[in-house]
Amino acid sequence: MADGQAWRLVSSVFLHSGFVHLALNMLSLYFLGSFVEASFGRGRFLALYLLSGLSGGIAYLYFGGFAEPAVGASGAIFGLLGGILGYSIRRGTFSWRNPIIRQLLILLAINLYIGLSIPNISNTAHMGGLAGGLLFGFLVAPTVYSRKTAKAITPIAVVLGLEILLLVAWYVFV
Repeated sequence: MADGQAWRLVSSVFLHSGFVHLALNMLSLYFLGSFVEASFGRGRFLALYLLSGLSGGIAYLYFGGFAEPAVGASGAIFGLLGGILGYSIRRGTFSWRNPIIRQLLILLAINLYIGLSIPNISNTAHMGGLAGGLLFGFLVAPTVYSRKTAKAITPIAVVLGLEILLLVAWYVFV
């Protein structure tokens, strides 16, 4: 990606580093993804997944090490988690007393610990995906029940626009 192969940023969102990585992400996608899709709708779920994956890749581009190759599917999974957390912050339901939020925060802590303790896992990409998801969830909260296309597409445009600006800044200044 740093050498100008921008397609790698998108394709990495669908790649896994082995069978265990694939199995864990599919399990996470089944449980967390089902919840997010039911909460946000199919289109917003897809946008959240893709934009979070891009955010993870951009974070790795800015802050990751280039000694090892990285794949970005886990960053998109962390983005789903971030989307729910951002949504709950905006809706005022973010609290340790909320059992769903408590479970998601514990899951987040466990996964960050795993990322720190196992080599070749990029917590940088995980945190980037989480940040992108948080922003998307925060912005999408008022529009979840709207059927107006312009209102529904605004959070997607804002997050994608920010990601494009970060990419342009990378290519211009780095």
